[in-house]
Amino acid sequence: MKHISRFILPALLVLLLVILLVQPLYAAEPGEEKRVLILFSEDKSHPAHEMTERGIREVFRSDKLFKVQLFTEYLDVSRFGGISHARTMADYLRRKYSGKEIHAIIAVYPAAVEFLLAERRELFPEVPIIASEMTNKGYAEKLERSVARRFLTGTIIEADITDLIDAALRMRPKTKYVALVAGTAPNDIFGDTAFRTAIRPYSGRIDLIDLTKLSMEETLSRVGSLPPDTIVLYETIFMDGDGKIFVPREALSLISRASKVPVFGLYESYLGFGIVGGRLASLEKHGKEAAAMALRIMGGESPAAIPFGGDQAYVSAYDWRELKRWNIPEPALLAGAEILYRTPSLWEKYKLAIIGTVSLIIVETCLILWLLITILRRREAERSLRASEERYRMLFESAPEGIVLIGADGHVRNANSLQASLYGYESPRQLDGISALLFVSDTDRERAALNMRDLLQGKELPDRIYTAVRRDGTEFVVEVTSVIIRGSRQEVQGYLCLTRDITKSKEDEGERIRLRHELAHLSRIMTMNELSTSLAHEINQPLGAILRNAEAAELFLQASSPDLEEVRAILADIRKDDQRAGAVIDRMRSLLKQREVEHTLLDLNLLAGEIITLVIPEANSRKVRLALEPVSSLPPVRGDRVQLQQVLLNLLLNAMDAMNDSAPDGRRITVGVQARGSQVKIAVSDTGHGIPADKLTHVFEPFFSTKPNGLGMGLAISRSIIEAHGGSIRAKNNDAGGATFTITLTAAEGDDAK
Repeated sequence: MKHISRFILPALLVLLLVILLVQPLYAAEPGEEKRVLILFSEDKSHPAHEMTERGIREVFRSDKLFKVQLFTEYLDVSRFGGISHARTMADYLRRKYSGKEIHAIIAVYPAAVEFLLAERRELFPEVPIIASEMTNKGYAEKLERSVARRFLTGTIIEADITDLIDAALRMRPKTKYVALVAGTAPNDIFGDTAFRTAIRPYSGRIDLIDLTKLSMEETLSRVGSLPPDTIVLYETIFMDGDGKIFVPREALSLISRASKVPVFGLYESYLGFGIVGGRLASLEKHGKEAAAMALRIMGGESPAAIPFGGDQAYVSAYDWRELKRWNIPEPALLAGAEILYRTPSLWEKYKLAIIGTVSLIIVETCLILWLLITILRRREAERSLRASEERYRMLFESAPEGIVLIGADGHVRNANSLQASLYGYESPRQLDGISALLFVSDTDRERAALNMRDLLQGKELPDRIYTAVRRDGTEFVVEVTSVIIRGSRQEVQGYLCLTRDITKSKEDEGERIRLRHELAHLSRIMTMNELSTSLAHEINQPLGAILRNAEAAELFLQASSPDLEEVRAILADIRKDDQRAGAVIDRMRSLLKQREVEHTLLDLNLLAGEIITLVIPEANSRKVRLALEPVSSLPPVRGDRVQLQQVLLNLLLNAMDAMNDSAPDGRRITVGVQARGSQVKIAVSDTGHGIPADKLTHVFEPFFSTKPNGLGMGLAISRSIIEAHGGSIRAKNNDAGGATFTITLTAAEGDDAK
């Protein structure tokens, strides 16, 4: 079963990964195919239609739900208006699309909407209509109330004409007249009506100058003679009063050039052809919104449930050239608006050339200065180098320690006089080329070789102690500090060694350790002296029992028919009492014996139990109750058994002394063992009088004692033993009375715990 599950889990993970990778590929493929007809009111070359179509196509192209196939048709009503043209176009579209199902129609401008409503019954019955860019809010309201609303929705441009006029008046606050310019084509008339409706609330503040339905020649003449406190509102001219056909923004260019006052328009497509700018209707955004409505309808929504839009299809932009032409300050513009066609200043126009030329001059000047400074610095560096070499040689030779430079091959490259003297040479030059390993005795040479390998591989090492060998073969102890030397590319080129002769200090340290061990041994003898009475009693008990059992055995053996089974039982009792006495003597001998320190793995539970067994007779004689609280799963510690037993024995006897004045029924000592993380603790707690607060911090100091006849060395020796084991010992008073001494040692880990 395990083998099967081992293969199932990876297989499931691979399957999940494949699904996650393949899913986006399928999700990216459009689903059901839909056909959408875009019916434009004007001809194919009309720039506004191109912007609208761009927005429509962008939305359909990014849609992931439907694969939309677009068809475009142009009514060209400004050049070919009338009923006969409408019927001709209807007949053409009917025959052309008789074999294709159309799912939605986007009609651009009101003329296309009116055409579809008139011909809907026989041309595209039941096909929903999206009326894009309705330029007359009144017209949109009429559609809202008509039966056509159930299959029609769309976008309205008229909503921001009032904002356009307000913005124009902010830029030209002294305006008294508004000249309205529009043509005679059906779309011109729709826009004309919308503008007149929007201007009506300003009656009394500004007067309307009607320049609509005029010939282009007359329009240009009139705008060229307008009063200076006038603004021109240009709607569209698809056809002028003489029946001439125009592209609206080309007509705008003619009017703007002829006008003596600023010209304002509503559409983004007019920007750059003569209008000042403002919050302009974006025909591309109207196209995007109309396409989004078509997708919602094809997705199942009812056109009647989709409200007319277009409120957000605007951009804020201005023509910088027109602003300068009419001295319109930028603070009067809409906040955050974009300013286009800005003519660069002389600085902006030639900025790169100017910066390049100046930069070249600066660079050449800097190069010349740099060359001069480099020459001066090089000369100064040469002088400094010579001085540094002299200082280096002086410091090298006068250093209080031996210094030797080891190359990458492990051989001496340089050394000072003290290094040569340490190793018995007359001159540092006698060390050149010698292997650094020859300075180390045979006992430490292998370790020194490993350290040399690590240093030459770039590994930093702590200070090290070796047994060194002089030229004459005598040995001494040195401490070595190494510093790796690297090149410009951080490659190891060798290392520098600082050598210190520590033979005398090592001898002094050994003497201190010997004296400490002697003192600890003396302390154990004194402690055992305190226990002599109770230990003698502990030994006398089994010895007395042995004597009585031997006498009884003799009496049994004198009988004519001795009871051998009884004799065997007596002999077993003698053996048990002998072992009991021997165990006491062994524990005494281990504590009294002068011996070398031996670190082994120790279980503090067992160690505490052994010492408690040793002091139980003393505790009984003093009417003290002893309790051990061991802990399970206790990690071992590494230490010297006798020294740790000595510390614990000293703490137990101190605790008994502290309770001499206590009532016999209240004398209690608890030995608790704990394990916390990487630490093992053993605590000795008593119910005595405690330690005076002013003396608590001094109890571990040599010759400090709270006992009348104490020497004050027991706790000082105990602390030195515990610190030599890498641990700590501390004392505190208990809240309920008495004191607690806690020993903390580090648990053995890894190979050390084996």
